Parts: sequence; structure tokens; C-alpha cells
Amino acid sequence: MAENTLAVRLPESYRHYLRRIGWGRFSCEELYGLGIDTPSHLELVKNAMAERDMMGPPMPPTLVPLMNDGARNHYCIDTSATIMGECPVVFWDHEEGHNQKPNKVADSFEQWLINLLAELSNF
Repeated sequence: MAENTLAVRLPESYRHYLRRIGWGRFSCEELYGLGIDTPSHLELVKNAMAERDMMGPPMPPTLVPLMNDGARNHYCIDTSATIMGECPVVFWDHEEGHNQKPNKVADSFEQWLINLLAELSNF
């Protein structure tokens, strides 16, 4: 249903995460997700649609936000760059404008999550 509403194909690693875990709170970081127990402010579809339709600059429809950095920027899956069922994770900086080319931060959701958890364990 989320894929239909967002008109994207999510990568396998993220689909697996959403099915098994749903959403996440790791230390001070919160990941958007799906499921009946997902806090309203972390609901993936609601946040993605808000970023596309109500925020400025609007997030391209090929980006699916994973996590807000606390300053209105987002780590996102870039569904326009799917390779063998996986998509890179990029950083969408709202100050860079609509025509920006977001910086790639990881080759896949799985790698991004591993890096995030490793970084949080160093605190």
C-alpha cells in the first residue's frame, strides 16, 4: 500500500525492515516507518507526502525519507537509482533547493542503517 501511495518501488532491504521492525528509535534518532504501533510523527507515508506537497522546497517523488536530521533535512532512499533491487541513501538538504543533486551517503538502506548504528554506538 505504501508503495502504491508513494508511486515507488522500495528496495528489498527497506521492505524487509518495514515488515520485520516497522519503525525505529535508536538513541536520539527516529526512523520513519509503517505499522499500527508507529507514532504519528514517524508515519512514513504521511511524512513523505508532506515533504512532497507542503514543504519547501518540495522533495522529488523519487526520494523516500528515512529520517529527519532535526533541521528539516532528510536521509532518503533514492528510488531513481535502483540497481539489482537496492537503492542508495542520499541526504536531502532543504537549503539546497529543488534542483539539488543530493549527496549519496550509502549504497543501500542496509549499509546506511549499519553505519547509523555504528555511529550511535560510539557516543
